[in-house]
Amino acid sequence: MVFDSFTHASRWLDLTTFGPKKGEADALINQHAKAWFDEQVNLPATSHLKQLDTQFKAQGYGKMPARATRVRAWLDIAFYAPDQLRQRIAYALSQIFVASDQDALLINKTVAMAGYNDLLCKHAFGHYKELLSAVTLSPVMGQYLTMVGNQKGDPATGRRPDENYAREIMQLFSIGLYQRDLDGSYLLDSNGKPVPCYTESDIQELARIFTGWNHTDRDLLTPMKNNRVDHDTGEKQVLGVRFPKNMPAEEELELVMETLLHHPSTAPNFCKNLIQKLTTSNPSPDYVRRVVEVFLDNGEGVTGDLKAVVWAILADEEVYTAPPKTMSKIREPWLSLVAVYRALDVKPGGGVDVVQSDLLYLKTCNQYPLGSPSVFNFYHPDFAPKGVVKDNRLVAPELEIIDWSHIIYLHNYIFGLLRLNLQDLKAPLKKQLYVNVEDFKKHLENNDINGFNQEVSARFFNGAMPDSLKNIIEDNHNGIDIGSGKWVQRLLFIALASPYFHVQENRAT
Repeated sequence: MVFDSFTHASRWLDLTTFGPKKGEADALINQHAKAWFDEQVNLPATSHLKQLDTQFKAQGYGKMPARATRVRAWLDIAFYAPDQLRQRIAYALSQIFVASDQDALLINKTVAMAGYNDLLCKHAFGHYKELLSAVTLSPVMGQYLTMVGNQKGDPATGRRPDENYAREIMQLFSIGLYQRDLDGSYLLDSNGKPVPCYTESDIQELARIFTGWNHTDRDLLTPMKNNRVDHDTGEKQVLGVRFPKNMPAEEELELVMETLLHHPSTAPNFCKNLIQKLTTSNPSPDYVRRVVEVFLDNGEGVTGDLKAVVWAILADEEVYTAPPKTMSKIREPWLSLVAVYRALDVKPGGGVDVVQSDLLYLKTCNQYPLGSPSVFNFYHPDFAPKGVVKDNRLVAPELEIIDWSHIIYLHNYIFGLLRLNLQDLKAPLKKQLYVNVEDFKKHLENNDINGFNQEVSARFFNGAMPDSLKNIIEDNHNGIDIGSGKWVQRLLFIALASPYFHVQENRAT
């Protein structure tokens, strides 16, 4: 795939990074997408642990990093790190393999949460089975889904193994609740009902396999290890696969990962979920099937090659040709703000080197990285709000966390951040973030509203801003002399408050 236009290149960057910066799309025109992709894959992962330490030292107070420190470190990386694709994929994976510091036992484990983010970055282009195994043995996940310290059953006391992780690894991380065809659709029984993937017995037996695993360090940074005294060594049967008596816990775990990898529903369930996080909420069956086929075989006989899967998702022709009905998704509030800041070349004030604002994430966005209210993520993949979305049998998952109060908070925040272009970057306001709108101001100083619209279109709409929005901006620019900076604030706000910005869709003609 060659980027044959600005719109093509800009849309690619809109999907593969946290938002295109000025000049990046121009530099990709006539370049091969695979060359950019491979270059990104080969970049070393920027460490959230290291950036957290940098942030904490810059903070200069406290006994240990807080959640807001981690969020700021995440923003440092999202705004400025070169490995944008890896970080973007890791963010998507964090909403599938969910662990959250909303958990009472993880709320003060900031270092551990940064380490979990690094784990997802490490495996973003690796093998699905290795990712699933790493997540399973993560002390953060062990804490979050209560697998840590899970003991074998004791008939004398009535104690039974904890079933939490056994249930979620199947339902959310691999095969899903119901059996799927290769195109992501559910398989139905004779009564037209979806066919379950597993039974209560499967959960109970798998819970027995997940016994004996414990933390190895207080910081929750190294993988859990098995304490054989607490492990159930009896024979087990999971998803039709026999686990013989006295099989070592590590070998049992390996067989579980292999079983889940090759289950017929894992590929379509995982791939459709990842597609929804990256390109479209309502992928066509053919699109899903093509990606699933790559998961099953990367062309070299390997199943579960995530690098190949990510490429298949992002490079599929439909992503750049299909109509918006099947090729669109709502921007998450958090990612909307990050994209705005990147497009406007954000920099911290006061001459500091790190971000010292957390974007007031709880008020503005109702979300933040690794801060989901439950293991089911911030929103459900099948959420369909009443009205035109549901009536057309479509879904809009991200709308589940967007209500009127957060729309108001988010847009007020955007209006406020645009105001900061009027202030001196060298002013000692270290906790503020400043944007660069000089290009926009020059157009308005020359009374060039068409040039202004073209600049807005290039920065925020992949060079394809709808004519209706252009007309609204033109109609609102009445030429009153209030200063170019204030006009930029008002007119950019109209563009960024519009649904056209908050919906990522294929607008290529």
